[in-house]
Amino acid sequence: MTRKHNILLIVDEVQSGCGRAGTLFTYELSGIEPDIMTLGKGIGGGVPLAALLSKADVAIFEAGDQGGTYNGNPLMSAVGYSVISQLVAPGFLESVREKGEYLKQELLKLSAERGFKGERGEGLLRALLLDSDKGPQIVEKARLMQPDGLLLNSARPNLLRFMPALNVTKDEIDQMMTMRRSVLDSL
Repeated sequence: MTRKHNILLIVDEVQSGCGRAGTLFTYELSGIEPDIMTLGKGIGGGVPLAALLSKADVAIFEAGDQGGTYNGNPLMSAVGYSVISQLVAPGFLESVREKGEYLKQELLKLSAERGFKGERGEGLLRALLLDSDKGPQIVEKARLMQPDGLLLNSARPNLLRFMPALNVTKDEIDQMMTMRRSVLDSL
């Protein structure tokens, strides 16, 4: 449709890109091809790094045209190169998909046990759909767990979002699920 009407397609991959969904970029799961893409968070592997990519036919800058205080920082460029190199290494994205599927199945088990409304997501970007608006309460209980808190996010009051590191292990997922059950038992 965007091609038919000569409209640019821009995708925001700041949170979902760089392997998070089990593909290099999440748009790949939709059968589309963007003209412009934004990247951040994942491309920096924990350091502040972002990128704006575009197809050559829609780019408005020539190499070197756009300047800025932080543009072209050699250290950050090396970090981004290293992150992308790890993501495209043989078997890495496949392992993200496998662990994402494992997390999905564990969330579905928890949902069935507790009468929740299921789960959704791709790869290691998942959400547990709760049966009420108790997400913020669960997040606070998890944060206060002793001796170690559990980092959760309630992007909406009726869901919990999970974004473990892409190199998370199944044992760590199991530990997270045990801690989550403990939090839910304490409500």
